[in-house]
Amino acid sequence: MTDPAASASTAFDLYYLQNGKRFFWRNPNHGVTLIDAGHESAILWHNEGKAIRRLWTDIASINMTAGTTGKEIVNNCRINFRNGRFLVVTDGGASGEVDHDRTPIYRDFVRALHRRLALAPPGTIRFLAGVSQTRHTVMLVTGVIAGLLFIATPLVLTLFLRDWRALGPLAAGTMFVWPFFKVIGANRPRDYDPHHPPGELMD
Repeated sequence: MTDPAASASTAFDLYYLQNGKRFFWRNPNHGVTLIDAGHESAILWHNEGKAIRRLWTDIASINMTAGTTGKEIVNNCRINFRNGRFLVVTDGGASGEVDHDRTPIYRDFVRALHRRLALAPPGTIRFLAGVSQTRHTVMLVTGVIAGLLFIATPLVLTLFLRDWRALGPLAAGTMFVWPFFKVIGANRPRDYDPHHPPGELMD
């Protein structure tokens, strides 16, 4: 049994999704705790008022990604467990939109989690950044089409047809498309070293 005196915990007021549940008016789930207790070290959260605790040894992989609603970027850290369940911790607020006050807390959480998991034997936990190659290809194609529609077209109108009215749509299109291109770049699929989690997925 773990000596209670040797245990320590760090709580992070962050919202999370459980096992694929994504649609909600207001996410009621927030509050994730990292527990340091030797062989009983774990991550703790709640499901319908019930505390859920999973040991570090239950973690199979970490997958960091970024998403956007078209305005700003929301960062996600998906923790996959060996039983097929998963937990997604985010810097979004209750509505799912980014909460800038929580982004520094999210960054602290990710770094604290990785410091602990980096101590695991090599190969026992996989660390992934970005989406699958197939999904990334789809994102690239969509980004190119959006770039052609919202940036290239008004740019051509401005430069070659001298239609200065296209400057407004060009500026608006650039502001609209830029977050998507940033997300596409950040979500490039790759493995990473847990000692150096990808900073572009924590900004």
